[in-house]
Amino acid sequence: MSTPQTQWIILSMVFLVLAAVFGTLWFITNQNYTTLLASYNTLKAQYDNLQTQCNTLQAELNNLQSQYSSCETQLNNLQAQNTQLKQELQGCGLTTTLQIQAVSLTGVGSGSSAKLTLLITNPSSSGIGINGFTLGSLSCVFSSPVQVPAGTQGGQLTIALTISGGAFTGVSGVTGSNGITASGITASCSGSQAAQVGIQYSGYITTVNGQTYPFTVTASS
Repeated sequence: MSTPQTQWIILSMVFLVLAAVFGTLWFITNQNYTTLLASYNTLKAQYDNLQTQCNTLQAELNNLQSQYSSCETQLNNLQAQNTQLKQELQGCGLTTTLQIQAVSLTGVGSGSSAKLTLLITNPSSSGIGINGFTLGSLSCVFSSPVQVPAGTQGGQLTIALTISGGAFTGVSGVTGSNGITASGITASCSGSQAAQVGIQYSGYITTVNGQTYPFTVTASS
């Protein structure tokens, strides 16, 4: 038979074993909890960072969408203004666009007269009048507009220039062909331009609407 002392020893040993078992379980559980808590905190920090980045990107997207809407509105306004301007210009006859090519400036070596020949194309649907021209420092205005009908292709305008004292000083005649009408047209001029063979001259044609079309031509004898 066991004595009370023996029973107390047995119970003490059982208690110690149980304490050791529960202590071990608590330690393991506490370690796992600490590890899980650290992982949770890490994931939460990553989530918060991603959320911040997402909010930033969303704000940038909203800003870009706002800018796009603004640009789209401006584009629509400009297109409407462009359409209106075209309509207004058509009403004023300003949509015509001439194509000017200086073919030759001949007879300069004669010392008395020369001929400036221009090829003119009007691809638009409206006729246009030429009001005058310049050649270097010589500026001339026709007595009435030289008419270039709509659809003219390669119309020829020939201007007879007077030469005095070695310079272009005026116009003695204007003729047109291939669709260009210049019958009976004279010109009044101001200024003068030294006339010399081999020199390249710059000038421009002026329309009745104030448009100018530049050209260059080299003088020959």
